[in-house]
Amino acid sequence: MPTVARRTITFSLLAAIVAAFPGAAAAQGLMDCAPPLRPAAVTDARVLAEYASEIREEYALYFDEAQDFFRCLERARIAVTEEVNQAIADYGALDGAPPD
Repeated sequence: MPTVARRTITFSLLAAIVAAFPGAAAAQGLMDCAPPLRPAAVTDARVLAEYASEIREEYALYFDEAQDFFRCLERARIAVTEEVNQAIADYGALDGAPPD
């Protein structure tokens, strides 16, 4: 089952990769939307009984992070839509520009 420490390492690694490639800065908004790591299914009855509280906490964290992920995707969709609309306007302005 993924732990909070493992998630922290995953996001830190993602941030390091984005920082290492400056050309990826434009895509950084989308890169910020990292899906949560799904908890591993626990089928052993003894483990379920002994760690029920921790397992519930892991799933609660997962569901919270999933909601954050969906909100992030929505913000990214809005940002890309605005950029595309600006590009359309910029392209439309080329009609009045003198030819090369």
